[in-house]
Amino acid sequence: MKNSILLQALTMISVATVSAFAPIRSNSVTRQTTIPTSIFHPSPSTTIFTRSATFTSTTIRSQSDDNEKDGLFTNLSINPIYAAPYLVFLIVATYMSINEAPGASQSIIEKFIADPLHPNSGSALFEVVFNTLGLIGLPMACLIMPGAKNQKFSPTPFLFGSAAAGYGSLGLFMMTRKPVVRVDTEELGFFTKNVLENKIFNWVLFFALANTYIITGAGEGLITNAGAIFQDFQQVLSQSALGLVSTLDLTILCLTGASLVPEDLERRGVDDKGKAYAIAASTLLVPAVGLALYSALRPSLDSDGD
Repeated sequence: MKNSILLQALTMISVATVSAFAPIRSNSVTRQTTIPTSIFHPSPSTTIFTRSATFTSTTIRSQSDDNEKDGLFTNLSINPIYAAPYLVFLIVATYMSINEAPGASQSIIEKFIADPLHPNSGSALFEVVFNTLGLIGLPMACLIMPGAKNQKFSPTPFLFGSAAAGYGSLGLFMMTRKPVVRVDTEELGFFTKNVLENKIFNWVLFFALANTYIITGAGEGLITNAGAIFQDFQQVLSQSALGLVSTLDLTILCLTGASLVPEDLERRGVDDKGKAYAIAASTLLVPAVGLALYSALRPSLDSDGD
């Protein structure tokens, strides 16, 4: 009996050992691991998020490209016609300031501060020049502001700056300005449309500039004794940097204004180039006053810009 039980035990151990090392047959049951399909097939919410992120990234990149394309100094071109006078102005101003007699310009400035209308500077004509520089930005604005739209820079701060710095301020705008010959009055700014294009304002500006010749006595002096007027003027120019630089500044500004007249007339329907250039030249006969008179007499802008 004991031998029979021992024999059965040995047989079971042998079968278990052989089964453990035997190869697995093809019809045996294998264990499979199921991988969630959501890993390879995103859910609708995941797809929406991915597309949204992609769209946002594309939009930001597009905006970045547009900013680079339309940057402040992108495609910036310099017009040498207005850049050259600016360089001349800076060079002359620097040279004269370095080489003038100590305190020469300062003494003139103090006289104007004490009495702007009758500073007793030694030259009535120079007093006209100095006072005119503070007002010439207005007739210049009458020529520049109708074509201000789509310019690289806004002309407004440069025009304000011209009251103190003259072409040193306005020249920075002029050398980047593009001609504009078609304007719709509906697109003009409030100040341009209601003030700069207003004939009453234009005539007031003309009389204000013409009055500088009267209150200084330069107008009467040019009629009765022009030689003495120009002699006094020449003396101020030779003795102070302020005298020469201010005169050069006003000259450049008046030439700049005259150069804008043909374009302004074309905006107003005047296509005769010869007539336009003749009118432009006539504004130089009386500096600054000529520009103001032109603004008062020029045709009005049509609503369709023709």
